[in-house]
Amino acid sequence: MTSPMTSPMRETSRARPEDLPEEQDIMQSNTTFYQILGFNGEGAFGKVATCIDLNTSETVAIKIHKGHKDEFIEREVAMLKAVSVLDPNKNNIVRFIDDFTYHGHFCLAFEMLDMSLLDLLKKRQWKPLNLNELRPVTHQLLVAFEALKSIGIMHTDLKPDNVMLVNHKDQPFKIKLIDFGLATHSSKMEVGLMMQTAAYRAPEVNLGLPLTESVDMWSVGCILAFLYFGADLFPYRYHVEYEDRRTFLDLLRSCLCPDYDLRITPEEAVKHSFVTMDHLKTAASSYADTAIQLMTVLPAPVAFLNLGDKSGQLICGLRELSEL
Repeated sequence: MTSPMTSPMRETSRARPEDLPEEQDIMQSNTTFYQILGFNGEGAFGKVATCIDLNTSETVAIKIHKGHKDEFIEREVAMLKAVSVLDPNKNNIVRFIDDFTYHGHFCLAFEMLDMSLLDLLKKRQWKPLNLNELRPVTHQLLVAFEALKSIGIMHTDLKPDNVMLVNHKDQPFKIKLIDFGLATHSSKMEVGLMMQTAAYRAPEVNLGLPLTESVDMWSVGCILAFLYFGADLFPYRYHVEYEDRRTFLDLLRSCLCPDYDLRITPEEAVKHSFVTMDHLKTAASSYADTAIQLMTVLPAPVAFLNLGDKSGQLICGLRELSEL
C-alpha cells in the first residue's frame, strides 16, 4: 500500500467533537487512505463525507459517526457484512467497502451514489413518477427484498430516504437500497417489537402481531404509492397521534377478545387510556388540543369523571369559556 504524502491525523481512543474531520483531512483504515473532498450532509449520527481512496482513486461516501463504536454500530456492521454475501449490483444493494476508526469516531465506507428517491421528488417539485418510470424502480426493489429474504434478513426501515439513485443522469431510475442500521435477522423477530417509520409501518407492527419479512413488503407498497401520488399514502403528523392510534387499537383488541371471560367490561373500558386520554396530558400539539375540545360535548359529570386531572381541568375550562 502506498502512503500518501500527507500523514493521517493521530488516532485516539476517545471520540471528541473537536476531532470531527474537515475537508482535505486524510483518514487511514487498515487497507487504504481516504482524503475528504467535502460533506454531503450532517445528521444526529454524524456526517457523510465525499472522499477519494488515495490508492484506487475511487470516489466513496464515508459515514462518520460522532461517537465511538457502540452496540448499535456493531449491529449495523454485522448486518452489512451479512448482506455483503449478496452481489450488490445484481441485487440492487449498496456496496459496503470498509470500516475503521478515526480519532475515536467510527467510520463506514460505501460506494458513492447519487441522490435518494426523496431528493428526486423534491427536485421534480413533487411531480409524481409515471408508470413507465415507476416500473424499473418497482422491479429493482422487489429483487433487493427477494435477495434479503433468501438470507433471512429484514431491512425494517424502508423509506424514500433509504433508496438511492445510482447515477440518475447516466442510468435513469437505477437504484440501490441503503442503510442497514435497523436491519435484523428474521429468526430473531419478537412479537411486540416496534420498528419502521410511522408512514411506512406495517399494521401488524402497530397491532403487536407476529412479524415476518412481509413488513418490508408493506413499506415497498407505501414507497411505490409515494412515488406515484407524490405524497405519503398514510401521512404521519404527530407522535401523539400515533400513540393515540395505539391506545385505540388496544381498546379494540380488548373489546373483540374471543374469550368472553377475558373480554373488557364497560367499567374497565371507561377507564381505558383511549377514553381517559392519559397519553395526551403532556402533549403540546393541535391534535391533542382538538381531542380535548371534542370531549367537551360530554355531560359535565361524565366529561371528567374518569379523565386525568389535567385533561379534566382543560375540558372544564373550555366548557366554561364556551358558556360565556
